[in-house]
Amino acid sequence: MKTVRIGILLIVMSLLIPAIVIAEEAKTCLVILDGDSDCILILIPLEADVPFHFDFINSIYLAPVRETFKYTETEGIVLVKVESASAGVFEYYGLPTDGTNAASLNRVIGDIRLRSFNYENHRLTAGGESVRFRDFASDGHPLIIMVRHGNGCKPGGAGGGLP
Repeated sequence: MKTVRIGILLIVMSLLIPAIVIAEEAKTCLVILDGDSDCILILIPLEADVPFHFDFINSIYLAPVRETFKYTETEGIVLVKVESASAGVFEYYGLPTDGTNAASLNRVIGDIRLRSFNYENHRLTAGGESVRFRDFASDGHPLIIMVRHGNGCKPGGAGGGLP
C-alpha cells in the first residue's frame, strides 16, 4: 500500500512540476540593467496594462516630473502621461498640457535609456514596489529600463546576473 501511495505521489508531482515551470516562465518583469554590461541591477514583477511611474527632477528647470508608463504585450512600453508643475518642462518636451499640469499621451517608446549625472531624485514605482536609483546606480552611469519575460525575470537568467 505504501508503494502505491508513493507511486501516486510521484505521478502527481510529475504533472505539477511542468505547470510550475510554465507559470515561472510566463512571468513578466520590469528590469533595470547596467547600460555598459547588461547586468541586471533590479527586477520588479509587472502586469500588463498596469501603470508604473518614473519620478525625477528635470535638470534644466529643477522641477519634479512624473512620467507614467504602461506595458502592453503588443506594443511594449508606452508613455501615457507626463506630469509637472513647470510649464517649461512641457515646452522643452514639446507637449501640450491639458490645463492640469499634465499631458496625456499614447507614445510607444520601447526600452528606456537613461544617463543622469545625479540619480539622487530618480525613483521607479511599479507593482507596489518603489526603487530609488541612488541605492544602486552610479551617477553618470548609463541604465536601461526594459521588460523581460520568463527566464529573463530571474537573477542569472538571460542577460546576466546580479552584480
